[in-house]
Parts: sequence; C-alpha cells; structure tokens
Amino acid sequence: MKKLLSAIFALATVMTASAQFNLQLHYDLGRTLNDTKELNRQLFTTTAEFFRADRLGSTFLFIDLDYKGKSENNDGVLGAYWEVGRDFTFYKLKNTNSSLTAHVEYDGGCNVSSGPFQQALLAGPAWQWHSNDFSKTFTFQTLYKQFLKHGTNEAHASFQTTAVWGITFAQGLCTFSGFADLWYGYIPDFDANGQKKGMVFLTEPQFWVNVVGKNRQSDKLSIGTEIEMSNNFIWATDGDDMFFVNPTLAVKYTF
Repeated sequence: MKKLLSAIFALATVMTASAQFNLQLHYDLGRTLNDTKELNRQLFTTTAEFFRADRLGSTFLFIDLDYKGKSENNDGVLGAYWEVGRDFTFYKLKNTNSSLTAHVEYDGGCNVSSGPFQQALLAGPAWQWHSNDFSKTFTFQTLYKQFLKHGTNEAHASFQTTAVWGITFAQGLCTFSGFADLWYGYIPDFDANGQKKGMVFLTEPQFWVNVVGKNRQSDKLSIGTEIEMSNNFIWATDGDDMFFVNPTLAVKYTF
C-alpha cells in the first residue's frame, strides 16, 4: 500500500470548508540512499489528494504517479496507485470533539512493467478526533481487508490498522502530518519456494512550511519533506534487508 494520505486527517476543513484539493511534487532521495537495493526506484512522484465533507460523513481519494527510476530507459509515468475512501458518521461522542464512523475503501494501481497491483477492498469502524480549533486531528481505523486474486497471489482475507494525524502550529506556518499502516499480506520473498505472507508496516510522516496564504488556512504553497519508512513493503533488487527509509524533498499547493 502506498500513501495513505496525509489529508485524510482533513477533518480540519470540515468546519471551514466542504472540500479541499492539493497537488504535491516529491523528489525522491531513496535511490541515492539505497542505490543497489532500490535500483529502479522512481525519481519523482506527483500526488493529487481530494477531501470533501458532507452531512453524512466524508469522502477522500488520492492518486500517486511515479516517474522514471534511475535505470529506466523510457520516460514518463512508470506506475500509478490510488485509494478511494468513504466515511459514514453514525455516532458523535458528546463533549469530546470525536465521532465514530463506518469506513469503506478501495485500493488499486498498476505498473508499466509488471501490470496491475493486487487490489483490495476494506471496511470497518474508525474513530476521529479534533481539537477545538481543528489544529490537531487524529483518526484510527480497524479494518477488514479483502485482497482480490492477482496472478499467482490468491484472494485472501486480512486486516489493516491505520493511524492518521495532523498538527498545525506556529500560527499556521508549520504542519506535521502523516499516517502509519500495519497489515497482513504478501511480502517480498527471496526464497525459491515462492510467495509467502507476513506483516507489513508503512509510515510516511510529512513536515511542511506553509509559506503563502492570507491566513495559512486556505490557498497556500508549502515546502517540506516526506520520510517513507517501511518493513516488508519494498521489493528490493537484491539482499535480505526489509526495512527501508526513503526521504523526499517536496512542494505542495492547496487550493
């Protein structure tokens, strides 16, 4: 799974706006830090994120487009990954700034070389919280995850837990946000005996400096970084190391 979403925590916009859209451009430094193990890692990634709240809950989606790794001869988009999620609010806890929702989600994507990724459908409860001024937000999801059949990977039932956070401080100048996913599924396997399953961990904290915007709560340009940390997630070109750290340099514009 790739990028769940620094903006699912966009509960911060619920009280001030019904929709939010942002575009991000990331220059990936992972291929420099892990040159031999991630030889084909992308050089650039663009991310488009959309969040909209309504009287029933909220809708969130994003798409990542990866561009040309270090060893590729072709130009343009090498792969795409997207997630679409919907939350239905069914209970608001009194005097707590928190609520319980029913979450449903679809994950999928494709790669120019290897074709479609294994798709997944998710559903389960979520707990959402925000501070009085929405400068701090937190979401925790506990989900049933159904992987669909893909090539030699069989369809199988699984689970996923996701935590998403957002903190805006310094009078709106800075934002610290991100997510952490833990799920059970197929993992990289260098054994000739074939595929195997295991626990997969992925987190992508982001730090942004919001440099443009009348009140730094509406339209703004941000400069920052994202640090992808994962275990049993990246299919490296050699070796047995399963833990990787891949930072980026990034810009973001929020409409």
